[in-house]
Amino acid sequence: MSVLGPMLLAQTVSAFAGTEPPPDASEVALRPSELQYVEARWMETVIRGRPWVPHKRVATVSKGTRLVVRGEVDSRDDNGCHGKTWYAVWPFGFVCSEQVRKTEVPPETTKALPVPEGKRLPHAYAMVRTEGAPSYANAENAELGIPEQALTKGMSLVVERGVDIGEQSFVQTSAGKLVPRQDVGWMGQGSSWSGVLIETDEPGPLFAWVRNPKTPVLAAPERGAERVRTVELRERVPLLEPDAQLAPLWWRVGEGEWIEADSLNEVHVVEPPAGVTSEGRTEATGNDQWLDVDVGEQVLVAYRGAVPQYATLISSGRGSPTPLGNYPIWAKVASMDMANQDYEDKPYMVQGVPWVLLFQGHNALHGAYWHDRFGNRKSHGCVNLAPVDARWAFEWAGPTLPMGWTGYLPSDLGHSPVVHVRDSSRPPGATFTQQRPMGPPDPELERAKLDAAEQRRAARAEDEGREEIGAGDPLPRRDGPVPRIEPPRPPSG
Repeated sequence: MSVLGPMLLAQTVSAFAGTEPPPDASEVALRPSELQYVEARWMETVIRGRPWVPHKRVATVSKGTRLVVRGEVDSRDDNGCHGKTWYAVWPFGFVCSEQVRKTEVPPETTKALPVPEGKRLPHAYAMVRTEGAPSYANAENAELGIPEQALTKGMSLVVERGVDIGEQSFVQTSAGKLVPRQDVGWMGQGSSWSGVLIETDEPGPLFAWVRNPKTPVLAAPERGAERVRTVELRERVPLLEPDAQLAPLWWRVGEGEWIEADSLNEVHVVEPPAGVTSEGRTEATGNDQWLDVDVGEQVLVAYRGAVPQYATLISSGRGSPTPLGNYPIWAKVASMDMANQDYEDKPYMVQGVPWVLLFQGHNALHGAYWHDRFGNRKSHGCVNLAPVDARWAFEWAGPTLPMGWTGYLPSDLGHSPVVHVRDSSRPPGATFTQQRPMGPPDPELERAKLDAAEQRRAARAEDEGREEIGAGDPLPRRDGPVPRIEPPRPPSG
């Protein structure tokens, strides 16, 4: 990895200035600092929008991350930084001097969450293949056979290294836990699929990817027509002319060549819908960025204003459909663990999910290393992307995060790229609706869901207890009917 010399300081500031101006920087008077670089001392060092507490965090950086100092300011009180100096850092924000130390070494010039050469993923992953596999807190407990928890088959782990303890072999996770090597299987580098850059701004049908292997290409737009040839999974074909005279719809993809539309993931260039761009959203600020997610076609197209930039296949929610609507990205997280919520009954966990763009509640665009079903519904509600595509989207959606920056929270969602989720398979006029509120999870709604889940589980446990009572045993007395507990439905307006 290359690092900066002092002569390249200006270039670094420019490279990592991102696409959003420093939050509230114009409202804070800075004085020059004797320090040029500082290094984060805390495991999760907080970058705030203003140099005082309380004020919302706008980013986090990991321990050891080096930062460029652009000025400093005194604390206005003893809260948060205990009266000590705040440093203004590039590309934006302020860090308390208690959380950093002076360094002479400049920051690295790579972007957040780099990938080793020749790899597609930033971590090594393993899947739990034994139900109830033990996880040990440390080597001593592993040697004594005292597990901390039992893992569920299908969970995935970020593995740092292998460890031998006595005659047993373990893998050590990024959290320092030890799991028997025999209970996990390596997961490789994920799907090799990636989308394409687009070089047109003409609205209308552009091209399609084929949904299934050995898809027939027919001589006429009807199922009984002569087969001309077959095309393979995800082969790209042009959309030259539709034929809608007979159901289902067909597309001409060549001279005398037709494919049924249901066999294609179609890419269409669309005009920016209401709510994804606004006055003041310019290429300079990044406010003209938006992502069109068509769950009907299982396709994503990234735009700047009316100009498409990139298109690829996705996997949206299957059992829990991805909510339709316009959603500004409310957080960027380089890598995070994802698991079932406390109010969900089916446990799952995937560690080290890379390149996460949270756009509505717990729903996010993110890399999925555990499947290769892109072009089909698959997820719990998020929008899954192949690793190469997820990295592209994360780095494209402003602002760019430097090496060591682990998360970003926009200070104003009005300046954040918008995820526009629609369903082109629905009847005309019904392809889009605002199904959920914008922004992060609502704490009150989350508490209501948890309360409902606890009542539901208590009722289920009571029912199961009654079923275990023998036929000759008296049933416990209960006054009144058993209420049916349902979790609250999300807003649909």
